Amino acid sequence: MEQKLDYIHNNPLQERWRLAENAEDYYWSSAKFYQTGIDDFNVLTDYRDAF
Repeated sequence: MEQKLDYIHNNPLQERWRLAENAEDYYWSSAKFYQTGIDDFNVLTDYRDAF
């Protein structure tokens, strides 16, 4: 799970895309939620809370 999240969070940073400087800066990413706990979308849940 963490490998997939890392990929998803870091994909917008790739040279190919360059959509943001930091993963948490890309608006459509859940990286900000995992870094700060702030859910701008009001739909996110932390997968770690399920265990």
